[in-house]
Amino acid sequence: MSDAHRRVALVAGATGRFGEALLNRVLADGDYAEVVALAQAPMSLGVRGLALAPLHALPPVHDAFVAVAAPGAPARSFHGRDAAWVAVEPARLLAVAQAACAAGARRLVLVSPTPVWQQMGGLRAGLAGEAELALAALPFSSLTVLRPVVEAGGKAMGWVERVASIYTSLQMLAMPRSMPVLRSEELARCAVAAMRRARDGVSVLGADRIPALLAPVTPPADSPAPVGPEAASRPPAADPPRKTSP
Repeated sequence: MSDAHRRVALVAGATGRFGEALLNRVLADGDYAEVVALAQAPMSLGVRGLALAPLHALPPVHDAFVAVAAPGAPARSFHGRDAAWVAVEPARLLAVAQAACAAGARRLVLVSPTPVWQQMGGLRAGLAGEAELALAALPFSSLTVLRPVVEAGGKAMGWVERVASIYTSLQMLAMPRSMPVLRSEELARCAVAAMRRARDGVSVLGADRIPALLAPVTPPADSPAPVGPEAASRPPAADPPRKTSP
């Protein structure tokens, strides 16, 4: 069995439309032998390759996907399919990341929806807030932050939320085409692609850069010869012709 098929991934925040899409995508792509979903309690749903575990009892994992609940968006699926999963609110983000790190995760993909005005103003081009700065200090070899646009239309409970919803809707009309609003399934594919392309260090991708994750990777013609596992997958280069003496 190859190393890729022995790996285990944690999916935290599998609630709502995107969380459900993310969990389904990580399960369907077959990159992991097992996918652990952060849940209220350990249980078995009879789904092959899926395990449920609470935050205080995570099994060993290699990679972690964390979806932060979008501000103003419905936290749960209308049909209650995600009742067993734990929603990751911003206040719980650091605790979830610390638990994932303690369980062995060394690569983290964080999906953190961001309002339009912050995307357009470039205020979230880097790490934002104490929680994300604390995440960068954890011993992850790779931290990738995706900042999709917060969709308008979430439930507004009071007049402040209603005003914010109207303001967000106006922002969506003024948003440039280079900053698309991806469907949940598309964003889930981007998150999986981000994990596959993860490199050492911290990367932050705004809404304008996230769709590029779905583009095929084509190395430039003058790129140096690969080393390590990639070299084994390519045929050896032919030897140059030898000069013969007259």
